[in-house]
Amino acid sequence: MSTTDECPNAVSNEGAPEEKGAAYWYEQYRQQREENERLRTQINQMAVEIEQLKETLKKLTNRNSRNSSQPPSADAHKKPGKAIKRRKKKQGPKYGHPGTTRNGFERIDQCIELGLELCPVCGKPLAQVDDAPLRRHQIAELVSQPVEVTEYVRPAYQCPECDWKGYAELPVGCREDFSYGGMLSSVVGWLGYGGHLSWLKQRYLVETVFGIPLSQGSLAKMHQWFCESLYPSYERWWQYIQSPGVRCVDETSYRLDGVNYWMWVATSETVCVLFLAPTRSSKEVKSLLGDDFSGILSSDCWSAYGLQEAAYKQKCLAHIERELVSLASSRFAANRYFAQQVFIILHSARQAYQQYHDGEISWSQLATFRVVVEAELAHVLDHPLERRWPTDAQKLAQRFERHWDEWFTFLSHPEVKPDNNDAERALRPVVVHRKVSGGARSHWGGQLVAMMFSFLETMRLQGKNAVQELFNLLSSSGLPPPEP
Repeated sequence: MSTTDECPNAVSNEGAPEEKGAAYWYEQYRQQREENERLRTQINQMAVEIEQLKETLKKLTNRNSRNSSQPPSADAHKKPGKAIKRRKKKQGPKYGHPGTTRNGFERIDQCIELGLELCPVCGKPLAQVDDAPLRRHQIAELVSQPVEVTEYVRPAYQCPECDWKGYAELPVGCREDFSYGGMLSSVVGWLGYGGHLSWLKQRYLVETVFGIPLSQGSLAKMHQWFCESLYPSYERWWQYIQSPGVRCVDETSYRLDGVNYWMWVATSETVCVLFLAPTRSSKEVKSLLGDDFSGILSSDCWSAYGLQEAAYKQKCLAHIERELVSLASSRFAANRYFAQQVFIILHSARQAYQQYHDGEISWSQLATFRVVVEAELAHVLDHPLERRWPTDAQKLAQRFERHWDEWFTFLSHPEVKPDNNDAERALRPVVVHRKVSGGARSHWGGQLVAMMFSFLETMRLQGKNAVQELFNLLSSSGLPPPEP
């Protein structure tokens, strides 16, 4: 039996570090060195991740309308500074400007002469100065009853020859089943959509200012009249949008009975069409523009537009420039360098586009310049400062490469704008209406919103009076729509 077996409590010296020699200590040194290297690598990786997290946090906390797609209304309010900068340019019109001073109104409904008999100081009779010029002052004011109520009395008639029986037709702008005329309804319609008044405020204005009672049911019937009158022209405008031409498209969210829908828009130089759809997918783009659209499509980089057929496509430079603004204040020098170089290229492309429209260069020179800017952009993308661009710059570089043929279409086709502002401008009233009303409650209400804003934007593009044109549509309800 061994000593260990005989004495279980005895301590063995075979495993003592002092007795293992140099081999043992060298192994311990090697293990500690490997562990230090592993920890050092881990610390370096964590430092890189911390820098990236700081960059992401900075982007999220410093988002505004200049460096992201955030609307200006969401920007934080900034108090004006104490130091007031002097204006470099003089206020007012330039020298030689014709001016736009209004000299009275186009018509005068009544002329009233105001006279004095007694002196307001001493009370003595006054004598009129015959050779002094008359002072005229025109005032536009609401009358006590701005709305006139007319009762049409129509006796029944019968034809002795064919036995026809009936009544005379109501004047233009009047309906058999409605007590409110077309012009009053047109004003209410503009107040609801062009003025963004809620139904409650529409009723309040009609009852207090116009002095006419208006119930909730009558207001709903009035909006149904809008829907019925606008639909034929809306269909005709939609057909026009699907024809060849330059079309700017965009989309925004819209609530329908508490459910999130999407309001899509397509604009041309004279016509705008919006429609409400349940999704944000490519099938809605095909519904808007058609399967065989052969025009030029201008949009942002949303993936739904990538599957849409078009002769040419133009991606919005304003969107990419806002992201470059965000990169310009990055913590990483490579991001700032990338933003600076790409900014120079995009600015030169915009400058050449403006020179063409100012008549300074020809179309062939503009088209040739596209080759130059594309070569400059490719050089920047292929030559990062380090082994590769940082994450944010790399994402933008990949976006440039993914839509390579769609960034400078406006240089080959000058009728195309380098940004998508037309579509965003058309959607802005819808966004305001969404914030005021909270959305629509029914499908016909959502469809009416799309048709009304299509009508208002189309009238703005055509330079027409929206109230008068809406009255014309209400008066011609049931007749063929006018040409776009």
